[in-house]
Amino acid sequence: MKLTEEEQAILAGKQGEAMRLALQTLVRYGEAFGADALVPISSAHLAGSFAVILYRTYYQALRLMKRDGLQVKVPTTVNPWPAENPNLVNRITFGRQAFLDEHLGAIGVTRNWSCVCYDQENVPPKGAVLAWAESSAVQFANSALGARTNRNSVMIDLCSAITGKTPRFGFLLDQNRRAKVLVKVPAKKLDFSALGFILGQKLVGKVAVIEHLDLSRDDLKNMGAAMAAAGGVALFHVEGVTPEAPTLRDALHGREPEETITVTEAELRGLRSFEGKKIDLVIYGCPQLTLAEAKAIGERYIGKRVSKPVIFCVIPRVKEELSATPLYAKLIEAGVKVKAECPLAAWTVQLPPRKKILVNSGKCYYYLEGTEYGTTEDCLRLTGAAI
Repeated sequence: MKLTEEEQAILAGKQGEAMRLALQTLVRYGEAFGADALVPISSAHLAGSFAVILYRTYYQALRLMKRDGLQVKVPTTVNPWPAENPNLVNRITFGRQAFLDEHLGAIGVTRNWSCVCYDQENVPPKGAVLAWAESSAVQFANSALGARTNRNSVMIDLCSAITGKTPRFGFLLDQNRRAKVLVKVPAKKLDFSALGFILGQKLVGKVAVIEHLDLSRDDLKNMGAAMAAAGGVALFHVEGVTPEAPTLRDALHGREPEETITVTEAELRGLRSFEGKKIDLVIYGCPQLTLAEAKAIGERYIGKRVSKPVIFCVIPRVKEELSATPLYAKLIEAGVKVKAECPLAAWTVQLPPRKKILVNSGKCYYYLEGTEYGTTEDCLRLTGAAI
């Protein structure tokens, strides 16, 4: 890897031990993936948000950074915290949470506790180079915003934030952003989270362009999160919707697709797994609900009383904004719980064995044991909020 004089000086220890170790980590990471250089980033997003007691190396790095007086070089946000439930299991498992909170703040991280950082606090422009972790955020930045980031891990994200650099490889390069698969979706009734789940399983890391779909920003979020979970997809294009796909030809970089796949309405219906099963809890918000989503779903519960427990998972800021509206009191009256957390952060959802959770999230369905999948309308109907 070709390093600048400044980078060589950092590796020689001229800016302290913590900075040296951070840059050394990035150089080794880049060399492993064939990167030719380090490049500046405009923002970072950290996945290391809950303080599991075994993350000793992560805590040691934070301690060194604070000791050396380092500050993140770029705006940096962080994933959700574990859970609001302070039971004994959480207090033991996340015994270093106060330490983590303090040290992230000390080095200048914006502690927004969000897996949807792109919704409010960390919104990069098209073409911006980033160093983000969190698979759903990575795919949204690459796909919906047209920014450029690889799917970074815990520690790599922190090292990039503190140095302001990331290795140049992968989705930072034009040639790796070209769609090689053309996706046709003839179905008239679409569930975008289910579509993302099925596409993830079919694509498994490949870059695809989907023929034009009418979908919203939140639809892109939920579809992409499911693709990232089910198939490690970090970038996709939608004809006429996403920034790098004004046309199919643009997304394909003027070439023919190497493969064409079709997703049918029968495949989308087939993902619904809840029918005939006893559901004990319904969760919305994985990725966490935006304010618009919380309001749209929440309005369906006005004047109702939930027939099963219902949880809305949102970021802390959205909970504050929602609680300032008349809708919030009506949600509480209906029996809906609004939590500033994420259902996938360890031990957020605690149910006895063999209990079933219904989710409208392909990502949550993929990762969380004991879940069944249904559409948003399925979730509303099963909890007494059908039209």
